[in-house]
Amino acid sequence: MVLALGLISTSGCALALVGAGVAGGYAISKDAVRNTFDRSKEEVYSQSMAVANEVGLVTSEDPKKGEIKVRVESTTVTITVKKLTNRTVELKVKARNQVMMPDLDVAQNVYNRIFEKLE
Repeated sequence: MVLALGLISTSGCALALVGAGVAGGYAISKDAVRNTFDRSKEEVYSQSMAVANEVGLVTSEDPKKGEIKVRVESTTVTITVKKLTNRTVELKVKARNQVMMPDLDVAQNVYNRIFEKLE
């Protein structure tokens, strides 16, 4: 993990693949963590909603769009579940602090909690 973050900062790369997820490694950008899962959109959305309720205050949800917004302390987290194929969805967890700067630590924490529920 530290190596991957070091690669991002030294190479100027906006995206890095790290770890082993359900359908491969997950990607980290400046303010988001994303991965694909061979699960239904409904299952990933449901588990994401459960985590959102555990970690903060849900401010909006839209199951059709697959989007959940949650306040985690002073950070706004946007969780997006997007259907890619009949069997695969993309989970994206994005976090921004009060001044709209990326908060990768919060995004990674929320992503990890969702990932654990999907294992």
